[in-house]
Amino acid sequence: MNEVLKIIQTFVLLFFAGGFGYGGAKFLKKQAAVQKNEHIKTILTFASQAVLSAQALLGEGKVQQESAAYDVKARLDENGLGDKFTEAQILAYIKQAYATNKTDGLLATVKPVVSEAELAEAEKVVAVADAE
Repeated sequence: MNEVLKIIQTFVLLFFAGGFGYGGAKFLKKQAAVQKNEHIKTILTFASQAVLSAQALLGEGKVQQESAAYDVKARLDENGLGDKFTEAQILAYIKQAYATNKTDGLLATVKPVVSEAELAEAEKVVAVADAE
């Protein structure tokens, strides 16, 4: 009779251990997904801010994109998330933020801090310095 009780006790313990293991794994998987979503929200916020900043301060196209990528990478590093995203992913989020800001009409409302003439003059100075 003692052996039957030990066998039943073993099955009950295995049942609970399996249930806790399965439940714990599901919980950890859900928490990982939630954390990943939070990281994505964070990088999208950083990318949007960097795009708006680059739009206001810099020339066009590639220069703005590189500046935004640098800003996003720096902010990610400051927040301990720099190793979570590759350079290609950062550029993809910047493009997404640019498209979202353009669709929302935010890029049209950004006023450049430096006029086109001032920017052209500054680029001439830099070009002359590089030539020397």
